[in-house]
Amino acid sequence: MAAFGTITYAALIVISWCVGLASLTRSLEQPPSWPTTFSVNFHEDHWVWKVHLAGNAGAWHYDYSNKVARFDHLQGQIDNFCHGRGLRLKEWRGDCHLLFNTTDMFVHYPRERQCCRACGAAEGCTVLKPTWMAGAKYLGTENINGTACQGWETDGAAATDRWYQATDGTPCQYSETIKFWPHSSHNITFNMSSFSLDPIPTSVFDIPGYCDRKCPFPWRPI
Repeated sequence: MAAFGTITYAALIVISWCVGLASLTRSLEQPPSWPTTFSVNFHEDHWVWKVHLAGNAGAWHYDYSNKVARFDHLQGQIDNFCHGRGLRLKEWRGDCHLLFNTTDMFVHYPRERQCCRACGAAEGCTVLKPTWMAGAKYLGTENINGTACQGWETDGAAATDRWYQATDGTPCQYSETIKFWPHSSHNITFNMSSFSLDPIPTSVFDIPGYCDRKCPFPWRPI
């Protein structure tokens, strides 16, 4: 009887441990939320099939608490929001900043002092919510530049989005694959050491006074 009791107790310990492990695993697999404020630098690449179209540096500055953001796509960029807006540019692949305020998104080429309103809330051009990955599918762990990063995948209106981050929440990579032919892909690999949760100066999000007109060719959702 004592032996039976000992075995039963041991079995309960094992069961309890397994339940706890399963609960922890489910917790780790839950889609994360972004911090309400962060900055991070990155390198981005655009591909069609196996053809590399462009690669360039950039940065994200995100402050959801104030509903503002700035996404920088630097020299060499072919960002689809930056291009085709009808601005008179000497260098269409030059530095481009996407500026978000509470109602609109602006395309800004700071070196050329060219800027216009590309779209607004009606087109879905608002600051991304920290919970945008809610309901995303867990992809498991992938090694990205020597770091074990957990990934999630979610379907957007025009693309399949994937997000990878380290266990401490530091972003590793974001990628999107367009659903329509020719199914181009866009990868952003973050410089993890640049990730910062420090408050961002409000001047980073300032929209220049010359951003006072609509783009000749506004951005339209697919």
